[in-house]
Amino acid sequence: MRRSIKYGLYGAVLAGVLGASAAFALGTDGTAVTLVVDGQSKNISTSASDVRGVLSAQGYTAGVHDIVAPAAQSKIHANETIVYKRGRLLHLDVDGVRRDVWTTAPTVAQALAELGYSSDAFVSVSRSSRLPLGATTLDLRAPKAVTLVDGGTPRTVTTVDATVADLLKDLSVTVGPADRLDPAADAAITAGMTIRLQRVSVRQVTDVEPVAFGVQNRPDPSLYTDQSSIVRAGQDGSARVTYEVTYVDGAEAGRQRVASVALTAAVAEIRNVGTQQRPAPAASGLNWDAVAQCESGGNWHINTGNGYYGGLQFSASTWLANGGGQYAPRADLATREQQIAVATTLYDARGSSPWPVCGSRL
Repeated sequence: MRRSIKYGLYGAVLAGVLGASAAFALGTDGTAVTLVVDGQSKNISTSASDVRGVLSAQGYTAGVHDIVAPAAQSKIHANETIVYKRGRLLHLDVDGVRRDVWTTAPTVAQALAELGYSSDAFVSVSRSSRLPLGATTLDLRAPKAVTLVDGGTPRTVTTVDATVADLLKDLSVTVGPADRLDPAADAAITAGMTIRLQRVSVRQVTDVEPVAFGVQNRPDPSLYTDQSSIVRAGQDGSARVTYEVTYVDGAEAGRQRVASVALTAAVAEIRNVGTQQRPAPAASGLNWDAVAQCESGGNWHINTGNGYYGGLQFSASTWLANGGGQYAPRADLATREQQIAVATTLYDARGSSPWPVCGSRL
């Protein structure tokens, strides 16, 4: 400790005892002085010639960590005040960092003040306790600002608590059995840390939900394999379904089905599915692409709204009359190959006359 601090303390003590020492007088057997040891003063008469002798006569031996004022080798004078402050060793643990320091303060509070620690800091022993001459262990924690986010709502607090659990206890915050705490309760408090406490609850919720109908396919040899027909339309059923729903900070985070009770049965759809393979179209050797290029610019799916459809420009009645309905309701909705198959049937019956302008390109 710096000498200026030592003599400042000496001056304070000296001022406190001047009044008493001014009126102090003993017999003529020795020199009258006032001895102040660790703040406790007494008047004595001594035959010693210097301060060291005065201390020795009283059973004291100044150590390297003690304060003696005036200095030990100084000559004494009548009615003088001698200040002797004995050093105390402190084993400090400050937020987990350990160090040893010496102090001549007689109490914990004075020692911490001299060392510059805030009066708001936590200390493991009472601040009013007097320090013994032996070593003393002190655990200190400086105030720290931390943010607690509880259920999604943040707040900043200043604390000297050691762990997250200690802080929550001081704030009267209870952690439920399903709640999620990060970091863990035994984590050490650090400056600027954020503690997140997610509130988790589980509730049962019941909903009425549709039950999708199934489809029953029945083979039908009268239909081609690319054809089907609905014999009976399907109808959805309904069921009362119960879920366990997990909420985190009030928002749904997941659900699990735990029960289901049928209310109305679903009606399956019955569908006839063709099994007959279509015959391969006969190779006619006719150039239908050339006719389509002439009739529609080669667009097999054209529908201009003029009453003629597809690449070969069938009217709706001609298309259906020559078997086009097995493919599509209109020619523009059928494939190129299907349109050529219908055109071949028409050509076999009437030749190229249905295409008076473009038929010559066949």
